[in-house]
Amino acid sequence: MKQLLDSNLYVGAIEDLSEINNDNWSIIHATQTVHYKIFGWNRTTNKSNKSHPNYIYYEDENILSLNWVDGGAHLYKWTGTNTFIKILNFIDEWITKRKVLVHCDRGYSRSPSICLLYLAKRREVISNESFLSAKEDFMKIYSNYNPGGIGKYIQNNWDSIY
Repeated sequence: MKQLLDSNLYVGAIEDLSEINNDNWSIIHATQTVHYKIFGWNRTTNKSNKSHPNYIYYEDENILSLNWVDGGAHLYKWTGTNTFIKILNFIDEWITKRKVLVHCDRGYSRSPSICLLYLAKRREVISNESFLSAKEDFMKIYSNYNPGGIGKYIQNNWDSIY
């Protein structure tokens, strides 16, 4: 887990959950692994239902969960830019009250992409000109960033996410 720019924003991986106290943190689970756990879904006997109202996005107080896997940019089309805006709004809501951990499975792609967006679009402490310029700045503070399809999706939709 890494704190970003002396703020209440932290980026990490699923194993970082064991290091925090949920009472003092807000958490964004950007991973299908946790999302399925919340709803008791699995890939064999109790499969997820795409018509479930929380199939993609679930928010409960200081917890936000996303049914996201790391993959091609096309996987984020059904999520849409509005989901990214809701995520940034969630961070805005909690960052002054608590530490905010954004995590995915390994902390290389999905969670740092969300943090990059927040630092560029809301805090404006890294470049907001384009995804590529923001990525260049972000890599200086989080060198583990290695975006998969989410990076391509954000690059293609940069101006629609605010």
